[in-house]
Amino acid sequence: MNVTTYRMSSVASGYRSCSTDVTQKKTLPQLLGTRLQRQRQRCPSEPQLKETVVQFMRHHQNLGDLLLEVNGSMSKRLSHYGKVNSEHQIADSPGKGTFIASVLQEQALQMDLPVGFLAARASMEKIQQIMQQGTIPKRAVILDSGQRRMFACLLQSMQELLSSNMLSRLQFIEEIWKAKELPTLEIVWRLHKESIVSLEELVSSNPDVSAVVCWLFNDLLCLGTEDADQHEDVQRQILLDLVIVLVRNAFQKLNIVESDPKVQHLTQICFTVLGKMIPYLLDTVWNEGEREHSAEQKTTIFWLDMFDVTLFHGAISLDSLKQFFYHTLTQSLTYNPVLEASEAIRRQGEWCFAKSKPLLVTLYRKLFVLFSAEELITHFQQVLESHEVNWQCVLSCASTLLVCQPESQKYLKELLTKLLINAFENYELESMITAFLLARQAALEGPAVFISYSEWFKNSFGSASSYHGSSKKSLIFLLKFLTDLVPFETAQYLKVHILYPPYVASKYRVMLLEYISLAKTRLSDFQVSIEELGLYEDLSTANAPPKPQCQAMQDVERAVLIFENSGKIPASVMEASIFRRPYYLTRFLPALLTPRLLPPAQDSRMVFIDSLRKADKIPENLYASYVQACGREKRCLLEADVSMSEEVQCPMEPIGVLTNALEELNKVVTEPSDIGVVSAQIAVISGQLKTMIDTDDDCTAMDKPIQLEIVIHELTPVESEVRDLLLKSFCQTFITATNFNPPQRQGEWASLFVKMLCGHRKLLSAVLTRVLHLTTHQGSSLADVHILGLAAFTVHLHILQLILLPMNSTGPVAESAGQEGLSFAEYLNQFLICRTGEFSTFCMRFCAAAVAYAISLSPLPSIDIIKLSVPSGFVQKLQYIVPRLIPEARQEQEVIKESMWHNLVDLNLNWRTAALSLFKQRLFKELTKVKEFQLTFHEWLMSELAVQPDKDLLVDLERQDYQHWACYQLYLPSPLSEGGCGGDLETACRIIMNALMDFHKRAKVRYCEESDCSELSSLNRSCYESITCRLQEMVFDLEKVWTKALNKSGHFLLDVFQDRMARLELSNLSKKLEHQIELQIFIRILVVLPPSLLFKTRKDRLRTTLECEAFFHFTNTELRNDCSKEFAIPFGVTLHFFRGLLNACVECEEPDCVVADILSVARTRCPLLLLSATFWWPRLEQVLITQWKRLTDDTFPRELQRMVDNQCWANRLLSGKVECSPPDIPWVLGASLYFTAKRKTGLAILQTTMKKICAENELVSVLCFSLMDLISSLLKPKESSALTVALKICADVILVLEEQNKSWLNIFLVANKDRGPHQILYNITSDMEIKILPVAFYSLIPGLDPKLLSSIIKRSDFLSVAIILYTGMVKLFLDGEDTMLASNQCDLQSSKQPDPLGLITRGRQFLLRAIPVCPAQTCLQSQLQVAWKDIDPELKAALGHHLNVCNGDDLYSEPTIL
Repeated sequence: MNVTTYRMSSVASGYRSCSTDVTQKKTLPQLLGTRLQRQRQRCPSEPQLKETVVQFMRHHQNLGDLLLEVNGSMSKRLSHYGKVNSEHQIADSPGKGTFIASVLQEQALQMDLPVGFLAARASMEKIQQIMQQGTIPKRAVILDSGQRRMFACLLQSMQELLSSNMLSRLQFIEEIWKAKELPTLEIVWRLHKESIVSLEELVSSNPDVSAVVCWLFNDLLCLGTEDADQHEDVQRQILLDLVIVLVRNAFQKLNIVESDPKVQHLTQICFTVLGKMIPYLLDTVWNEGEREHSAEQKTTIFWLDMFDVTLFHGAISLDSLKQFFYHTLTQSLTYNPVLEASEAIRRQGEWCFAKSKPLLVTLYRKLFVLFSAEELITHFQQVLESHEVNWQCVLSCASTLLVCQPESQKYLKELLTKLLINAFENYELESMITAFLLARQAALEGPAVFISYSEWFKNSFGSASSYHGSSKKSLIFLLKFLTDLVPFETAQYLKVHILYPPYVASKYRVMLLEYISLAKTRLSDFQVSIEELGLYEDLSTANAPPKPQCQAMQDVERAVLIFENSGKIPASVMEASIFRRPYYLTRFLPALLTPRLLPPAQDSRMVFIDSLRKADKIPENLYASYVQACGREKRCLLEADVSMSEEVQCPMEPIGVLTNALEELNKVVTEPSDIGVVSAQIAVISGQLKTMIDTDDDCTAMDKPIQLEIVIHELTPVESEVRDLLLKSFCQTFITATNFNPPQRQGEWASLFVKMLCGHRKLLSAVLTRVLHLTTHQGSSLADVHILGLAAFTVHLHILQLILLPMNSTGPVAESAGQEGLSFAEYLNQFLICRTGEFSTFCMRFCAAAVAYAISLSPLPSIDIIKLSVPSGFVQKLQYIVPRLIPEARQEQEVIKESMWHNLVDLNLNWRTAALSLFKQRLFKELTKVKEFQLTFHEWLMSELAVQPDKDLLVDLERQDYQHWACYQLYLPSPLSEGGCGGDLETACRIIMNALMDFHKRAKVRYCEESDCSELSSLNRSCYESITCRLQEMVFDLEKVWTKALNKSGHFLLDVFQDRMARLELSNLSKKLEHQIELQIFIRILVVLPPSLLFKTRKDRLRTTLECEAFFHFTNTELRNDCSKEFAIPFGVTLHFFRGLLNACVECEEPDCVVADILSVARTRCPLLLLSATFWWPRLEQVLITQWKRLTDDTFPRELQRMVDNQCWANRLLSGKVECSPPDIPWVLGASLYFTAKRKTGLAILQTTMKKICAENELVSVLCFSLMDLISSLLKPKESSALTVALKICADVILVLEEQNKSWLNIFLVANKDRGPHQILYNITSDMEIKILPVAFYSLIPGLDPKLLSSIIKRSDFLSVAIILYTGMVKLFLDGEDTMLASNQCDLQSSKQPDPLGLITRGRQFLLRAIPVCPAQTCLQSQLQVAWKDIDPELKAALGHHLNVCNGDDLYSEPTIL
């Protein structure tokens, strides 16, 4: 303990009895011995001595120094004092406190002062001394180490005095304010922290508000400016504690403030200090970069750190903190409102997120933490409505809010709607300006953040229901506003207003034209002409317009691409060459004819140039200059080996900047909680992409479909490098994020990345095409990292629902795309066809990664949420691949509930195990029960049919086992609602047949597309045969049940075709051709199935019979019109029917009777079937006889034997033997004779043979068959002699009929069904052949021998038949059916076939000649009344005159007007 020094004289006077004569000289030992002896004898006792010392100190102490006295045990701890933590508080010193208290009391009595006052004065005086002892010459807010140790001692003494009530706080506060120099900020803070004098007590005690505010404000400014790094933590803690006090008291509840004047005073001071600090902070932020290393900059950084919400936890109520943040945000938006709206309109492009001041962005982001997007937008609106604002701050804040809180887009749209409604209801200009500024600012951040300006403008003002469409006054208000904006607008916004003008009624069109004229004039000031806009320029962005040269180059590339795809000059180029000639000549052609080294073989660009030149769209002098320049380019390259790569490549610096930005994103994704940092970094990447890729389509609306090209057009080296860099970076960043967090805790970085990429349409198209190429062509060579990254990328594209319109795609992909387009995942899924084992393995890896990632994305395992992010096609693909490649998946497995994502990120990744665990996962199982995610039996069949057996991982036996499991164990018992068959074999057969037909059609399409691939080879390279075997197995199982199922109507196999036809609209030629293709495919499948399935058995008492109504109907409706050739259906179908008939009849008691009954019914209900049997009988006979002998020992059925007899009769008749005809119906006999003659003699002796036949019906049947041959020649001309031969045969048959006086004209009257026994013959001909009967009549009859023709004309029914057929032929021509007569004009000429109009003219002339010579008895008006109304007037007049003559009216001289 340091004792106060006192004078030696005083000590001597106090101890005279112990003194000696110092002048006497003695030796040292003598002096020591004498002294010790006298001390032992004369010194007083110890208590007496202690009392004497205390009395002396009371009269000679320094009270200020006394307060600094600390005992020895504490001196070692003083060096630790000054730490912020309370654990280093100084311990009490009991002896010292008692002594100081007694001294203070004694001095207070002597001076007649209160003890508390004296202690306060002494403490303040010592504080002043400590402040003056600093090593820093100027005033500092922070103590140095020596000052801090001294002040620590003082604080201990003051705490002891306070504890003994010997220090008055009020007196001490008064002494503080009376002091010449106010305490520094650290002293005040330590007094506050040690609870000696709180800052609230100190501040509220001074009535001079300005003095207190000035003192606190000035000291706060100094914080953070001290050079000593060791004091930085102390400064931060001081600032934090003071800010807590200021905020807590400045933003108290209103009822508390109003109830206490002292509280009002304190609140006013704290609010004022904060009110001065925030503008100072904003001023420093505003001047960022100008004073980068200044003291103010350091203070700003210190203050920005104070806006970290976590620092205030538990110290301030949430309401107070929110009020403080609201207040700060308001002050930042209203800071220095000197910028006018016009200046904001001109400069707002400089205030986007990427270009805003970093410190200002940091402030905004910290202020946003406490609030939701809705709260911020609401406050935003209140500030805009009630304050003058700084537009730069407002717009920068809006950009930051949209980028850092993506959900704010919704509320900003609502705010814009409110502003526009208010503007047009009250005609308020401020709301209008605010809405336009905010909409443009939001659009600057790209479509990942907000819709483009062009889209917003169209949505807001592009329709009659828009805000301005209600009245003329509203329209005038809008147009006046737009007109007032013109002097301040940039060119790009003016172009949007011109090309997407607001809706204006036609009567107000002049007002809009005035604005457009003014806008065009303003564009001319910018040296931008609306006529010089690019052919394919996208105005959806509000950025500065591209350079005309750049836009022209883009137009050239797009035009060449369109020309390459279509083979035609684009219409836009042709229009530009006429209507936009200045742009075409000065921009487009120079860009197209840029000199270059021409390739050895012509590329698309050269062919395009040649096409334009041939169309006279390139001036000859310009083309000659181009050729010469290209020649010079070649010579220069030959003379000097100088690479031009430096001119076409982008400098490495932008690529380096982009690489660094992507690497920084890789770092920040490890902290997913700070979404603002991630969003800001992605905004930086987007800004760099805009700088590097010179395109103006980077802000196209995200809901606008993107056209994806199958073959990517040539990219510049920069674009290729950027494309690959983005994909590589996404995969690397994804793996980095995955290593730290599972998908559900990775934040929004991947979604924001994909949204950002969607804003760069050209780059997005290149990236998507690259992904498509990687997955479809290089999938097996991709590493696990690439597969995981590409799968995640695809999932996020699917979540965004980006719509694609594929180009250059045909086949099933194009059909599925339709007019609405596909999402990228759906489009990609079309190419993931598991044809080979290698590609099947890749599909399993890729789809498993995508589905597992999509399921793991959702923090809440809800199917309703998960199904929005999982591509349905990938789930279906896994349902097909996993059981196929992993037999364990076919068994019932225990459902796994835990996440399967860890299996995919394991270092030793086993895709088989990972896919199997995903297949067992509970959420995946639930997902497969959702309808759109189910793999139906039909879809499974289509996938299995596409497999190429020679490249399959499964051998034939394994594939057969898998197919049996899928058909019989998986899909057959599954309910219909789950894509199965519901246990019904009939349903299973229907589905398999539909799948086979669909696949067969697809094979035909592929055959048409691939010249080196035949249709048959396309089927052989698939599992078509094996699936057909599965169908046969099921049909065999079903056969016995079906043939006895009499209660079911129709036929399940034939119904498949009918149902498919019902879905076709047979209204045009293409659909009719499709109908024919479907029928051919169906027949091919039908004939490989058990033939007896065509029949049903019926028990009639004790007899079993057969019925075949469904097949008869199918033959009459489908086969008759589309498959009949030369009066017969295909041989395979005919043989199939008779084989089935023989197989089924042997199961009956009387097979012969059963065959007779079926064929008897066929004669009347399906004559085409018997006619086909007659036509094919030479081939059918031996097959059927052999089969019958194999089935039974009975004699050959008599009805079939009758056909053998008919054939023998025809052979004998043609050999010259005349005998009675067999007992069969005449038309069957006539068919046997005609077909036999046609096969043997080519119908040369038909006329001679017919003369031996006396039966009229047989002869007329032969005529009918010959007419059908004639019609066939008319419809399908083959050789020039075919029509001539057909005409001669018909003429010969007619000659025989006339010679025998047989009635035959009635066979032409098809409409009269009761005309005779020959009407059944028309049930064997197609509808088209029946339509052509009038043509056949007038092609045949007028050219007959005159003698024979005269005989025909004299027949009683000739005139009525001729008139009816002429009317039918004219109607056929008027309906356009004349196109069916021949395929082209060459056919008409080569076959000597008359053209339709010539045929009608010839028929009309023939009738005019024939009418007068017709006998009178033929003139029956009742027979002609139907046809009169449809003939021409001249023919009517001739016919009317002849009728009157026939009726005996000789005086009638004019034709009757019929």
